[in-house]
Amino acid sequence: MTPQKNPVCIYCKSSKVIKHGKTSTGNRRYRCRNCNKTWVIEKAQTIRPDISEIVELYLSGRTCRDLVSIYHSSPLRINQKIREFLEGCPNWEEYIDAFVPTHEPKLIYLIGREFSCSTGNSKNNSMYLTLAIDALSTVVLSFEIDYKESKNIWYKMLNRMNKRGITCPTFMSNGSKNIEDAIQETYPNSAIRIFYHKAYRDKELMCCLARLPINNKLINDGINSFDSLKFRPLSKYLKDINAKKVKDIIKNNPEMYIKRLKERLNNRNQIRIEGLSNAFKTRFEKFHMLKDNPYPLINGWIAKWMLSRLDIGFSRISIYSQIPCITSFKRFSCGQLPTPLILKDDSHQLKTFVIEIACRSVQLPNYYSKCEMKLDKCSLF
Repeated sequence: MTPQKNPVCIYCKSSKVIKHGKTSTGNRRYRCRNCNKTWVIEKAQTIRPDISEIVELYLSGRTCRDLVSIYHSSPLRINQKIREFLEGCPNWEEYIDAFVPTHEPKLIYLIGREFSCSTGNSKNNSMYLTLAIDALSTVVLSFEIDYKESKNIWYKMLNRMNKRGITCPTFMSNGSKNIEDAIQETYPNSAIRIFYHKAYRDKELMCCLARLPINNKLINDGINSFDSLKFRPLSKYLKDINAKKVKDIIKNNPEMYIKRLKERLNNRNQIRIEGLSNAFKTRFEKFHMLKDNPYPLINGWIAKWMLSRLDIGFSRISIYSQIPCITSFKRFSCGQLPTPLILKDDSHQLKTFVIEIACRSVQLPNYYSKCEMKLDKCSLF
């Protein structure tokens, strides 16, 4: 076999040319020993994935260095492309308002997180994020970023929610005075509770399941708690597709309902509000020290989490709107709203969706049993 000859120099036409490694995209590089210049003759075709897929991987926990082998570019260039993409994404609050014009959550959780960031006037190389989360669906309704936790950051977020027409009878927090003061100024008629009530409600449900796994009390509680929700487009959706009512689906599938309720109680650190809070902490620890405006990144991260499919096959925003729909981060980045799905009236998907909402509603700490978890007052026997 005849050995392949190196090309002549494209600058000085010298034949003293040697191979000089490869570029980051795998193309062969040559160097002239006469003029010491380098060049690439044949450029290999580089097939790069959609930038939205790269952004999703980044928001999920991959670093820019991890993405080099996928996007075939330098970490700096990948970081620039990701930031440009996120800066062009819609505002999450405007997006959710366009899809769900009326907001009437039964309960809103207020949580805050500190994260590392050296941008702006941050003295401690950290900033503070506040989140207002719908308790039923764990959808982020609003968020705010500031240099530190204060009454002002909570007031700005709650006041903006009020102007957007979001009404809520009850807020739940860790008991911070800054949060309570901000709620009293923006939502003076709303009740304020602490997370203890949430834990107490979980204990009540676990007590019922331990004593009698499948019982009419839990089934009726699920139906009654759903009926207590003001915002109930699911009932209209079921009527439009000629499906059974919510209470009939729950009563006809008690094992499925109880099984899902147990899963949610046993895995609350992964699939409930704790999972969202822990995911933010885990992801933003990997960002190390943000040196740019963190808003596009956090806005994109929230959207990605709200639109990703859960273990039941539907996203959080589907549960919030109470309408099964197709959602994706790519559609969000293009400004496309979720597309409703027309499910068959007897499909497993529809039953799963209805039972998920029923399980979530019965877990809301707005309704308590009168038994006080005492055997002599138990209503199961």
